[in-house]
Amino acid sequence: MSYLIAVATSDAKVVDLGFGAAKGFHIYEVEGTSYKEKEYREFAEDVINSRAGAGNEKEGEDTAAQISKCAGSQGFCGGLASGYGDSSGCNAQTSECGDTSNCGRPSGGCGDGSQGGCGAGSQSGCGGSDGALKKVELIADCRSLVCKKIGFQAQKQLEKKAIAGFDVDCSVDEALTKIATYFDKIDNHVSLRRG
Repeated sequence: MSYLIAVATSDAKVVDLGFGAAKGFHIYEVEGTSYKEKEYREFAEDVINSRAGAGNEKEGEDTAAQISKCAGSQGFCGGLASGYGDSSGCNAQTSECGDTSNCGRPSGGCGDGSQGGCGAGSQSGCGGSDGALKKVELIADCRSLVCKKIGFQAQKQLEKKAIAGFDVDCSVDEALTKIATYFDKIDNHVSLRRG
């Protein structure tokens, strides 16, 4: 019996994208312990940016360009990976997006969270539970998902669809080989213990 595995990768070589940052998934068909790439499924832009730029648009500037300016270099205000700190990192971005209301708070950041960062309190790169649900629907026929990182909301949506989520930091081939071997043992009732 064959099944599908979705992989979040930008180059089909290394698992380098988190669930929220992925614009699509490479789909692999697995039979036993062998696999082959079947297709690439891409999200519609309106799904990814469904809440993008709400109330922050500048006249004559498209939403995607405005969001990328507001998100900062790492998707957080002032490049702070934790999203904490004073709002001084946001002051430089105030002229870009005009939204510093969330800066310096755990949920804080410029923008709406659509760039894999923060904002709007969702702390989700895929737009919270609604955005995660839309992405999960795209891969609902897959048995598992392989990403660099899967957030809480996305993991919950995957669980509801009985899709196994794997957070990995390795090549696509290594991940698929290990996961295919794991599922092959499970399907054939072979012990996972070594020995």
